[in-house]
Amino acid sequence: MRVLAFDTSMGAPGLAVIEVRKGKAHIIDVSHVRTDTSQSYGLRAEIVEAWATMFIAKHASKGFTAILREDFVGRTSKQAHPVYSAWGSCDKALNKFGLNFTTPAISQSAVKKAVVGVGKAEKHEVEAAVRRWTGYTGEFAKDDESDACAIGIAYLIREGLIKTEG
Repeated sequence: MRVLAFDTSMGAPGLAVIEVRKGKAHIIDVSHVRTDTSQSYGLRAEIVEAWATMFIAKHASKGFTAILREDFVGRTSKQAHPVYSAWGSCDKALNKFGLNFTTPAISQSAVKKAVVGVGKAEKHEVEAAVRRWTGYTGEFAKDDESDACAIGIAYLIREGLIKTEG
């Protein structure tokens, strides 16, 4: 089983491929891209789409059992527009391969509760929990990468596809 998980934002989205073997999650690859706030939303969305397309292309041949993202609800249009633009960019990247998100988005607090045990966990706690769940010793260049992993792990926990810690 292979999961593709998106931590979607306009500023620095993250992606992760997680594979389940013998009831344990293994991080296969992680990535992020940083966009420049001085650029238009349109250009930044194109950058996100190109990055996501390249990452998906790298892994699409082995397929994905589930494709998911973290949920987001903006309080204002100014807050929501960039995230929803990035969502659209990721949708477009997936569509190039005949893929779509396969499961409803998971709320940020549900991800943290499942992976860390606390719905309001800090970024360093999420990264540490991701390492405990997966045994991953590689580098996370940015917390958006470990966040993407946490989204995938939360899904795997929720679906009973990986063994709980301990």
